Amino acid sequence: MDRLITPKQKIVAAGIIGNVIEYYDFALIGFLAVMMGNLFFPSHDPFLSLLGSFGAFAAGMIMRPVGALIFGHIGDRVSRRTALMSSLIMMALPTFLIGFLPTYAQIGMMAPILLVLLRMIQGLSVGGEYASSIVYLVEQSSPNRQNLYGSFVSVGAKIGMAIGSGFCGALLWYIGADAMGEWGWRIPFIGSIVIAAAGLYLRQNLTDNYTPNDDKIVPIVAILRHHRREFWQFLSVASAIWVLYYTVFIYLPVWLEGSAGLSKVEAGQINTISIVVGVIFIPLMAMVADKIGSLRLMRLTAITLAISIYPLFFWMSIGGYWGALGGTIVLVILLCSFQSPIFASTVNALRYHGYRASFTAVILGSAAGIVGGVTPALMTSVTQLSGDPYAPSYIIAIASAIGWIVLRGVRV
Repeated sequence: MDRLITPKQKIVAAGIIGNVIEYYDFALIGFLAVMMGNLFFPSHDPFLSLLGSFGAFAAGMIMRPVGALIFGHIGDRVSRRTALMSSLIMMALPTFLIGFLPTYAQIGMMAPILLVLLRMIQGLSVGGEYASSIVYLVEQSSPNRQNLYGSFVSVGAKIGMAIGSGFCGALLWYIGADAMGEWGWRIPFIGSIVIAAAGLYLRQNLTDNYTPNDDKIVPIVAILRHHRREFWQFLSVASAIWVLYYTVFIYLPVWLEGSAGLSKVEAGQINTISIVVGVIFIPLMAMVADKIGSLRLMRLTAITLAISIYPLFFWMSIGGYWGALGGTIVLVILLCSFQSPIFASTVNALRYHGYRASFTAVILGSAAGIVGGVTPALMTSVTQLSGDPYAPSYIIAIASAIGWIVLRGVRV
């Protein structure tokens, strides 16, 4: 296999493979949310079952900042390679084991408890994996291609989501909804072992030019002491991005069923297509960012989102299948424009390499873990309690407007 890919291609593949696994799992949780809610959080109220399923998702995501602290510290103090190898193993195993979990009907309350515990272990490892791979790829790239290389992490994420969503959709079509709910849901989780094996192979001889420094101060302490302004600025912007991210790729399929009148199969098709669009546009928007500047692209996208998000949701709700598909594709392109520059920008916010892994890990881990992790449950609750199907668009508009205001004061 080494003869089939160049060293640079292997660096990129090794950098993104962990995110393929991570977002493969997230796609399964999103696609199977209603099904797993009924299996692990049974209730007479479908809303409560769905909320329980998204709650398990949130439990794992909330662990991301903890993992970010641990693996970010390992990346700064030991090596980037050690952080990447250990996080990959800790992330792949729980995904595989979920496929063997007994359901609530079989062991009662232990079923949701075990599911939440496995999700928390995943979240712990993901907190380090995502940022470690971003820092690794940006540091391995040339100065004029840092946004492109940083965006490959998100490409890996969307490839994972495309594989997960596509696999679930094909399996649902092949075996039917009844079989999927009884036993078929396990197959995608067990199948994750194939991607994990590929990841271990790619990372076993990973190139790592980073040399730890002899600085005695703990990186996160130094960051909060000397770089507070940069920390809160990038955390605010990243949070706005991940509110949109998890709305589009995790919550939106459920919204399309409940508020746009689409079937599960139609919503699943749109979700898979949107992920493929993301795979195409995230590197394209990253190249635009390399040309015109990261901050300029993010500012333009943030204000565009704040203005256009409500009309897009309205269009998706009344336009049937094609209106929902068109609106979703526009949302994905805007998301790619907003997200693609954040990776290299966050890494380069600090010139000192010895704090970069911790800085990037804690910011992205907190934004994706705490803010992004609770987003599907928040959107579900707000929509249900308000009775307003457009409530998610208000939250996204506010988050985007805050991101735009903050970005006006950022200098990288």
